Order: sequence, then structure tokens, then C-alpha cells
Amino acid sequence: MQVQTTSEDEKGLTVEITGEDYSLAEIVHHELLEEKSVTFAGVLPPHPLLKKLVLKVRSQRIKPEKAFANSVDRAMETTKELYDDVKKALGGGSS
Repeated sequence: MQVQTTSEDEKGLTVEITGEDYSLAEIVHHELLEEKSVTFAGVLPPHPLLKKLVLKVRSQRIKPEKAFANSVDRAMETTKELYDDVKKALGGGSS
């Protein structure tokens, strides 16, 4: 996975992620929409032959980089909770 960021201005950020599936962008997008300071969060539709995701973020009161980082942290926590719950539901994950 390769991540590149481009600041549009002090309130806007574009994040490009290469080598990952579109669903990753949707998880982060969902968390960005939960962030109170985010005024816009969007995922550009990917080209079907390219594994490149583009997320755009605009925020107020905090820097868009901070809003993005907060959203990724929450996505990691939620994914960890899901993993733990599934592992417990499957009897501890032992095969």
C-alpha cells in the first residue's frame, strides 16, 4: 500500500491510496462523516483497472490531516472490536 497526501489549502486534503481495495476507502469515509469538524468527505469512484483510491476531506476547526488521522484511528478500533467479537463467536478462533 502506498499513501500520498496533497493539501488543497488549510481546510482541504486529498489522500491517494494505491494498491488497496475500494472497501478500505469506504470504511474511512464512513468514519470521516462521523467527525463533527468534517464539512465534506468523499471517495472518487476508482477506475476499474486501477487499484487507486482517492479520498477528499474538508474540515473546519481542526486541520483536515487531523480529522483524517482521527477517522483512521476509529476505523482501526472498530475493526479490532469486530475481529474480537468474531473470534469469540467462533469459539476463540482455534481450528
